[in-house]
Amino acid sequence: MSTFTVINEATLVQAISGCMQRLVYIAPGITDKVVAAMGAVMERAHAPALTVIIDADPEVYRLGYGTVEGLKALQALATAQMLAVRYQPGLRLGVLICDDEIAVYSPTPLLIEAGSDRADQPNAISLGMANPLDRVLKACAAEGETGPSAPLISEAEVGSQPATPELLQRSLKDLERLPPKPFDLARIERVYSSKLQYVDFEVTGYKLAERRVRVPNDLLIGSDDTLQSRLRNSFSLLESKNALTIQIPDADPKTGQPLMKQGSPVMVSYSEATIERERKQIYEDFLTPVLGHGQLISKSRRKAFDIRLQWFTARVKAYSEGVREELDVAIESSIQNLTESLLPGVMARPPERLLKHSLNEDPSEEEIREALCAELAKAFDLTDDFYQPKIKTVFKDLTYETIKDTKFRDLLRRSFPGLGDQGVEDLFDEHDAAPELPLPGGKAGS
Repeated sequence: MSTFTVINEATLVQAISGCMQRLVYIAPGITDKVVAAMGAVMERAHAPALTVIIDADPEVYRLGYGTVEGLKALQALATAQMLAVRYQPGLRLGVLICDDEIAVYSPTPLLIEAGSDRADQPNAISLGMANPLDRVLKACAAEGETGPSAPLISEAEVGSQPATPELLQRSLKDLERLPPKPFDLARIERVYSSKLQYVDFEVTGYKLAERRVRVPNDLLIGSDDTLQSRLRNSFSLLESKNALTIQIPDADPKTGQPLMKQGSPVMVSYSEATIERERKQIYEDFLTPVLGHGQLISKSRRKAFDIRLQWFTARVKAYSEGVREELDVAIESSIQNLTESLLPGVMARPPERLLKHSLNEDPSEEEIREALCAELAKAFDLTDDFYQPKIKTVFKDLTYETIKDTKFRDLLRRSFPGLGDQGVEDLFDEHDAAPELPLPGGKAGS
């Protein structure tokens, strides 16, 4: 194995799986696949001695040095194997010892960059127990090494290419063109965004009761009193808000799980009025309006919000799929009602286009009725995508400028009265991404 190498999750799992006598894992965090490899070797009849040292600070997992699933898996493994996991605050390097091989590596914070799997992009040094210093000096062709065994720079594992003045100048010019974001700003923004988030939540296309169909003006001469409220140059598609109520499978809004009774789904009546009520309830339960800034949600409520949103989306989809057949019946009824209402007036002054298919000089009432019905059917002709409710949800993080805006903070105090002044200030914790660790005596390091 090369002295300078790559260590990532895959290589860690491979090395751990081959360990026979001694296994030492030291790193800021851990992943579930690495824990699974440890668990597999611990199941052997002659399991290796296992040492695990991590930094259990939650910031480690927010940065991506490990995963929440990995920490949970490690906790379960420690309980099952009675393993004493050890803790080192502020740990930011990785060490893996497998039998007689030791590797020291730089763990990758996945929040910032993706890990490497390329040999020419090393993040680790692999050492045996014998003469590790000599191996490193030769691998990098260190200055001061003499003798026939001293490698040339061009033969070094790392640093075989010169960093010329031209190369450095190109980097400086690129940084001048696109300078790095101030590190403190990036840290503050990331920490704050984990507490509050903008949400654009919108439900459209579900209000059938408000849909109206244009009817040719020369036909709008009906006199039926029961239809007068619907005859205003256009015709209301449905008679009332609850004209289309259908049965859909019910589910628990807190879990999204279907509700069953004696092995069959529990059915519930559903209409566009129900959609409107549940839409408003989602706003009421999860979203807080802040004047001039839209709706905000606490990150701690995201999981419950996502479950409710999936529940609501499934109900609206089931309703829209069941509406098509009912809608056809409702439209046919509307066409027939409107035809009978308009027929007397149309008979007195029929538009010429209604007479063109008649074979008689004086068309009968039935012919006029059929022609009028066909005319209205064209106006009511609805495509397959006529009724397709859409639920749109977009999440956005707050900018640093918004965070620092005193007016925005004042609005938050009014919008989140339960937090109080101190609670609102806690939303603006401006410590570094990895907060300074207190020195003995309680003072923060400099």
